[in-house]
Amino acid sequence: MRLWLMNRQPARFLRLHSVLASKLGSIRAVTRCQLGTTGRSYRVETDDSQYFVKLFSPSSDVLLGPRAQFDLLEQLESSAIAPRPVTCDESTGLLVTEFIDDATSVDVNEFSRPERLREVASLLKVLHQVQSDIPVFAPERHAQLYIDRIGGYAQLSSREKKRSDELIELADSMDSGMACLCHNDLIAENILFGTSSKLIDFDYAVVGPPLIDLASVVVINALPRAAETELLDAYFRDCNFPFSAAEFARVQRLVRLLAHFWSLASKNAEAAIVARYRMEDD
Repeated sequence: MRLWLMNRQPARFLRLHSVLASKLGSIRAVTRCQLGTTGRSYRVETDDSQYFVKLFSPSSDVLLGPRAQFDLLEQLESSAIAPRPVTCDESTGLLVTEFIDDATSVDVNEFSRPERLREVASLLKVLHQVQSDIPVFAPERHAQLYIDRIGGYAQLSSREKKRSDELIELADSMDSGMACLCHNDLIAENILFGTSSKLIDFDYAVVGPPLIDLASVVVINALPRAAETELLDAYFRDCNFPFSAAEFARVQRLVRLLAHFWSLASKNAEAAIVARYRMEDD
């Protein structure tokens, strides 16, 4: 268990180990999983089971912390589109879910396969049927928060000021109709494919229009037009799209700009895992 003591805040990890042992029982092994943007994650093995443990960073700006995500995952449990929640501890930033052994996140290139896009569409259609009381999508508030964290509008370059102006305009004009539960961060690593595909990491989940999730898949993963069409056809199968191409393009642009300013405002702005959300050009 020495892995827990390698952090710069050993007291926190000692307490975490104590909390984990009290909730899960005797711990046999801990394996570090891939780095995330809002905290560290581990695979924890006990005598009779395996768990996925996420430890939220105290400085993370997530919309849903451990308790709120645990409650949401409980709500999603019957739908089987997300991992089963096991336990949480707000004081240590701990969230424990089942470890999905037969499902893995895939490289973004997997989205070139139509069957993957159909799986994503199926997951989202189920997710978007869920009614939840989590925070409502508020792009104008988040846009201003990110800009303030960078140092304010006056500190932006002329290029970033133009992007900021566009973001605020798009956020102010966003139609909040057709509100439903949305994941709001559908980068490839947050979708597990396997015998039973899952959505993970609901850190930024909101109640909002389903278009933001569809736009997130397209924009954050830089899908080509053919893949975008495949995704939309699978999601709106046998019915007309309830939006225009111009409307969807505006939502995509909003999502792209929000992700860009979030990455600039992040405390880990220079980390590759955060920088990949950044816009290189317009």
